[in-house]
Amino acid sequence: MIALIIGTHRPGSNSAKVARHVAQVFAQLGEPLAVIDLAQFPPDAFAPGAFGQKSAAVEAASNTVLQSSGLVVVAPEYNGSYPGVLKAFIDLLPFPAAFERRPVSFIGIAAGEWGGLRTVEHLQGVFGYRNAHIYPDRIFVPGIYSKLGPDGSILDNALVGRIERQAAGFIRFVRSLPPAPSIDRTGVCSWSLQPGSAQELLERLSGTGVRALQLHLDPLREHAASWSGIAQLCAARGVRILSGMMTCLGEDYSTLDTIRLTGGVVPDGTWEQNLANFAANARLAAALGIRLVTLHAGFLPHDESDPAFGKLLARIASVADLFASHGLTIAFETGQEDASSLARFMGRLNRSNAGVNFDPANMILYDKGDPVAALHTLAPWIRQVHIKDATRTLTPGTWGEEVVVGTGQVDWPAFFRALRDIDFRGHLCFEREAGGQRVADIDAGRRFIADLKY
Repeated sequence: MIALIIGTHRPGSNSAKVARHVAQVFAQLGEPLAVIDLAQFPPDAFAPGAFGQKSAAVEAASNTVLQSSGLVVVAPEYNGSYPGVLKAFIDLLPFPAAFERRPVSFIGIAAGEWGGLRTVEHLQGVFGYRNAHIYPDRIFVPGIYSKLGPDGSILDNALVGRIERQAAGFIRFVRSLPPAPSIDRTGVCSWSLQPGSAQELLERLSGTGVRALQLHLDPLREHAASWSGIAQLCAARGVRILSGMMTCLGEDYSTLDTIRLTGGVVPDGTWEQNLANFAANARLAAALGIRLVTLHAGFLPHDESDPAFGKLLARIASVADLFASHGLTIAFETGQEDASSLARFMGRLNRSNAGVNFDPANMILYDKGDPVAALHTLAPWIRQVHIKDATRTLTPGTWGEEVVVGTGQVDWPAFFRALRDIDFRGHLCFEREAGGQRVADIDAGRRFIADLKY
């Protein structure tokens, strides 16, 4: 998530008008912005006492900055520099975490001929002092009043082109750099908390100590009334939605044999309805701003000469293409085959928007190999990781046992070293699908990995 800071609190400012166009450009590029508009802050947000007791608006904005992958700052020139309210806001942000190794780009605005040059140069000094990664393609906008229409739209096509080029380049810049140290990469799988509504989900999440979610999409589609407003409720509580998940009809996890027959997109009897549900879920994910959706694809045949291999490959390709049409990535859960077989299948699939949701516990539950070795094998395709633990079965052909993170057979220090070695930059979502005290179990897992995060 990239955040945009409108660096003035003047009502109806030209900076806000330009920022609105910037946000539209980023959205068209598939990177919606989280907007921090200083004009929307309450009057007491920058009062002298704010340093001792920060307002809710400042706290929320601080969290947005800390979790952002990059910052875009749009600010006017006031008296040869940038507005005092922007300096006050910067001074209220956590030091040094707010800007430490975080990419930032600048757009300076002025009525005069220098186009906010001093604004940007002064801001570069502050952000550079705070160890930000400064994107070199800056934009200076002189004569701003002649460049905006009565409705606030930008009339200057050259400026529109510069904004588009800067936005595209900045997105590439952000993605080329390691994530800022302050970004909390952990979330909780919503289905682990067994909620019946959006409100219940957020209440239970609050007990885990985690403030982000992988969201099960099927309940939103099937029970819209209970889940309406989920995005707004999450935003109001400072909870991020990291990704989505969907299930397939008719899956029976009673035994390894039953899930082999009923899991994922394998059964012919549920394929057409599953595909229709996937299409609805893709539209739902796109509307929520979700970029990644995961699912269990089903057991993959090991032998490529097996007719089922070609059928499954074609079905998964069609799912990947469906999600690509909405600008989304799809990731398939590990565990139901060994890592080498899945790697071969992903190579044959050959879809840039298709990846793997790596679950180390599933490798153990299905007895499909060492999770750390599998992580290296599947590294090119890993888009997200589940934090889950398990012990292996002592009876071949039966399930292992899922347990609280840190009490099973996943070698977590080695696992996190491997994540660092493969330069994994995605999210880490706690999943708990057993036990009667899941909130407490997830909180225990969160505390266990706190010292292992890379």
